[in-house]
Amino acid sequence: MSDPSMSTQTPLVQLQAVSRVYRSRRHTGAWWRQLLKPEFNEHLALDEASLEIHAGQCLGLVGPNGAGKSTLVKLLTGLLQPDSGQISVLGFDPGKRQSAMLNQIGVVFGHKSSLWWDLPVKHSFEAVQKIYQTPPDVFNHDAQRYAELLRIDHLMQRAVRQLSLGERIKCELVLALAHQPRLLLLDEPTIGVDMESKQQLRAVINQILREKKIAVLLTTHDVNDLLACCSHIALLQAGELFQYSALKDLLGEFGLTSDNSRGLEDCLIEAFRARRDDDEEIEFGSVVLAGGVPEDDDEDV
Repeated sequence: MSDPSMSTQTPLVQLQAVSRVYRSRRHTGAWWRQLLKPEFNEHLALDEASLEIHAGQCLGLVGPNGAGKSTLVKLLTGLLQPDSGQISVLGFDPGKRQSAMLNQIGVVFGHKSSLWWDLPVKHSFEAVQKIYQTPPDVFNHDAQRYAELLRIDHLMQRAVRQLSLGERIKCELVLALAHQPRLLLLDEPTIGVDMESKQQLRAVINQILREKKIAVLLTTHDVNDLLACCSHIALLQAGELFQYSALKDLLGEFGLTSDNSRGLEDCLIEAFRARRDDDEEIEFGSVVLAGGVPEDDDEDV
């Protein structure tokens, strides 16, 4: 579906009717039958999803656990291939994993670290600077600036394993920004992070949106992330993208103001409840509901 509030400029990210199916071997009958004629279970992780992200926009991707959010992020980075549909990222096909595209993307996975666990933080920064071949003065200037904004410049000599979760995520964000990406992918960056750190992370995201005009995709369960950072929102459940619009339009549809986080969470829960399947559980933020399709977005493929 297309959002009429989008700019007429070429989007930095564009998905057109993209689907992705996970396949796992079905274990039935004798083992030798599986060798001769293997059977597979299929799970539709993403169902003909279409969306766009333009420069200067932050799209909040929201959905229950297992809805397909991480699958979508992996498709944008080329870690997964779509089964159908088309994806354009910065004018490239992400499935080809071209350096010209990857060098313009920054990624933060809240559940996984890009930092070397047993080494000081600065060693990871030095390695990333060489990998992206960003001029050292440019890389170090931006890294120092963002580190000061997030108040982590004193952590550069500390081993990553000694950092708190909030400190590590801040380091991850600085690392993702220091090579000056045009697209920033944030997969649940504030999960488990303390309130002050969340505020600092949101402030930096907003600052780069204003100053750098990059595109940001933010997956989150925290409605405060949406209200603080996002210009647009997409709702995803069981692989289906069923709502895609400017955040202000969605708030207007719900009759809410931009400072009503509790009201927005309640309305989102109702929206997902209305589309749930059977009696399975939906987990959204801190609330567990009946409904939904369980899936491990990090399933090996």
